[in-house]
Amino acid sequence: MASKVHVQDNSVVERRLRPIYEWLDSGNNKKALQECDKVLKKTPNLLCAKALKALSILRMGREAECVSILDSLIEDSPGDDATLQAMTLCYRELQQQEQICTLYENAIKLDPANEEFHTQLFMSYVRIGDFKLQQQSALNLYKLKPKNPYYCWAVMSVVQQATRGSGEFDSTKRGVLLSLAERMIDKLIAESKLDAEQEVQLYLMILELQDKLEEALQVLNGPLGDKLVCSSVNLYKLPYLTKLRKWSDVNLICKGILIESMDRWDIWKEYIASVFELMKADVVDEERREENHANGECELEYVDDTPEKAHEFICRLVENGDDNGYLLRGPYLARFELCSNLIRQGIDSGDLLGDVMELFIEYFRKFGHRSCCVSDLRIYLALLDGERRIELANRLIKDVGISSTSVPQTEQQMQRHLCSLQLSRLCSNHRNLSSDHLAALVTAFSLHYQHGYQTYGLNLLYTDQGPSDPYAILAAHILYDLSESTQSSKPIITALVLLENLLMKSPCSFNAKLLSLRLFHTIGAGIGAHQVYETLDLKHLQMDSLGYSHCARLPTTGLLTLTATLLDSTLKFFSSNYKDSSDHLTFCYKYGSFIKLNDFMDFREKLNNSFHYTMVAVDRIILNIVQCTSIDSLYNANILPKDNNIEWEKLRDNHDLSVYISWDPERIESTPEDAREIKDLFIQNVHFLKLRTHILWALSASVNIIKSHDSARNSCVDTLRGVQKDWADIYHKISTTKSVPIKQNLVTSPLPSRLHSHLDCRYFEILGQLFNLFVNISVEDTANCGAIVTDVQSNFKRLTGVVVDLVGQQRRSGDCYWKRRSVLETVVNAVEIISLSATICLLCNDLAKPPQNKRSKKKMDASTKCVLNDLASVIKNELNTIDSCLENWTLPDEFDLSDRLALLNLSANGQNSVIENIVNSHTTAVKELRTLLKAKLKMLSG
Repeated sequence: MASKVHVQDNSVVERRLRPIYEWLDSGNNKKALQECDKVLKKTPNLLCAKALKALSILRMGREAECVSILDSLIEDSPGDDATLQAMTLCYRELQQQEQICTLYENAIKLDPANEEFHTQLFMSYVRIGDFKLQQQSALNLYKLKPKNPYYCWAVMSVVQQATRGSGEFDSTKRGVLLSLAERMIDKLIAESKLDAEQEVQLYLMILELQDKLEEALQVLNGPLGDKLVCSSVNLYKLPYLTKLRKWSDVNLICKGILIESMDRWDIWKEYIASVFELMKADVVDEERREENHANGECELEYVDDTPEKAHEFICRLVENGDDNGYLLRGPYLARFELCSNLIRQGIDSGDLLGDVMELFIEYFRKFGHRSCCVSDLRIYLALLDGERRIELANRLIKDVGISSTSVPQTEQQMQRHLCSLQLSRLCSNHRNLSSDHLAALVTAFSLHYQHGYQTYGLNLLYTDQGPSDPYAILAAHILYDLSESTQSSKPIITALVLLENLLMKSPCSFNAKLLSLRLFHTIGAGIGAHQVYETLDLKHLQMDSLGYSHCARLPTTGLLTLTATLLDSTLKFFSSNYKDSSDHLTFCYKYGSFIKLNDFMDFREKLNNSFHYTMVAVDRIILNIVQCTSIDSLYNANILPKDNNIEWEKLRDNHDLSVYISWDPERIESTPEDAREIKDLFIQNVHFLKLRTHILWALSASVNIIKSHDSARNSCVDTLRGVQKDWADIYHKISTTKSVPIKQNLVTSPLPSRLHSHLDCRYFEILGQLFNLFVNISVEDTANCGAIVTDVQSNFKRLTGVVVDLVGQQRRSGDCYWKRRSVLETVVNAVEIISLSATICLLCNDLAKPPQNKRSKKKMDASTKCVLNDLASVIKNELNTIDSCLENWTLPDEFDLSDRLALLNLSANGQNSVIENIVNSHTTAVKELRTLLKAKLKMLSG
């Protein structure tokens, strides 16, 4: 009878809670909260309803109330799965993963035999990365339920202790832990319990980590190798054989794979590398070589240890492909790889392969109609010198058969024409051309684009790329070259009009969008850039790899509201990443994908150490401080980033530059990420981040001084002095380095670092002195305060003088869009410095005020009051100067490009749209900056 009542109670509870879950799932947290209150009125002690109420409140943004409910729930020691799951969700969204561990530790004390609780406890340790507790938890689970997966969880936890825990920097401990993991697996093998593929993969991983490669090969050759069904055993063997330098075996395995799958490019590279290693080692007896060929032995019975044999093997596969009626690129590209290796070894490739240029011509004739042809041939253009490259480019264009007065007759011919033009640019054919010649190319490419669209691009799906789109993108690249050579913004605006026309016909052309984003930022048009950025619809990892190109530049455009929204959405991705990536780890354990665990952990660390993440967090806090309308809101603000302990050496640049399509000759030798100037740019950006971070640290220390009691004030002052000293040292080191802005000759290059404008705008000279004033007031040493204010005034005069001059030059310039970006960045920096100076001035005023209570009638020291009044007057004067300068800074509504657009057969409507976008960006930025200055003036006057 009791059991029936219990079942009935459970069904009633489930029925009452179901609406709450439904509202939460639909995202209506307010309704979910109302349902929770209804249930709790009927059953006040229902812990699951309380947990769901906490979750509803949390998702409404009321964190403090949620934490209070969770604390009371922990005291009740919940033991039912539904309550624990709801509380787990709360702690995960609060990013308090450690509390989940405590939750399930307590639950296990209530129900020690509950397998689900033990499993959840293990997963909670995985989320916080406590490998030692993972091991203990997994072994306890295995004792409770002796299942292989649980045992392997314990083994993998030991491996992680060796590779990422206590053994990461201690080779002795690492060896002991890996040896323990190996013995644990050996125990399973001895008991004949090792029967799953994932378990064999784990065993191989442990052997590989100990460099026991021979033993790993024995495993693969034995009965355990038969359990590897998802991939060929030979593919497992290949990396081990390569590390052991068993080149004969590598060669034979590669040949076997290539005969079955001749397009495996990774295997082709291994095969050709093994040929040259065998040639150097000379391990095969000469007589045996001749005998093999004379007897006509099977291909897989002898190794190819000379380039001649390799070439023969490649030709045989080419012939087989031709005979079977299909054309694969692998064997043809293998010839280039063979040629490259021969040249690297100092061997003449002409005797074996003939003229290298003929290889390019043959490949182009067979695959020139495919879009991959250019990327395939790009890296091998290094085999030709400068003159030969130009000769190749001319031959390819001639081979297509399209003159300046003809158009492609088929879609394949159009693709071959595009390929030849792109290779021509890669071969430097567009370098050193006159402006007239470049303009003629732009006209020709624009007309080819329109012909291709009208002939082959109609009736495509919304998501399809237009077949002739590369013509327009190539034209935009050349227009950028033209703008650099003529120092004019007209070609850039023409390129934007052309790209806008392309995007109306091919809305999903990401190449056109990325290029438009870059060009809008080149002329400082933030609204246009943001509209393009939103159409990219970046998801997940792209927020890090591509988001930098927009997030780094929008703060310099003066669009404060738009910037705040962008930074908030970007930070939301990074804050949710840790939660999502921990799920990946738990899934790896759940499904036994141990070999993927390290990849996911590396991925999580890559995002956590992202330079972009840290920069966005710091920019958002500084923007929040700059936009503060009262000093009280500053005291309540969170001045420091959540993760304030920045590991500078671990910061990574995850910006993906290879996604920007480019046919510049600089891309032949290496990827853009490997270029020296890109690495220098990252160093400059890190220096900029350090300077910005010290502003925050100094502000935080200043606020702590005001909030501190008399007994702790000296300690807080010492903290501020320490920050100032570090800031001064870093500033001196950076300013004496004389870093050079990245060249802007390539449209795919990032824009210069914000460091250069930061140094030019005298941030440290002004703000550093103001913090010195704050320290002097805090220790009641006002002797030098007047001199500090005078110095600040002098630096302010220089800054505002530069701003007024730059804006004046821009207004008088015949091309008001050229160099607008750099001028606007200087203006935004000046406004930011004035805003921060106003904030520090008000902090000084609050610090100098005597404590406000009934007994105290003490007034502010007269000399301090005089100094602060002088400082406020200085800031107000400079603020008014900047405001007057901005009031008169306007852009013309008209910009005549009609002749140029007529040549390209483009409508003037596109021009009007682009110009309107730029003017709108400027007007909005000036309005927001002036509104901010007025708010600061009001704060200082209040």
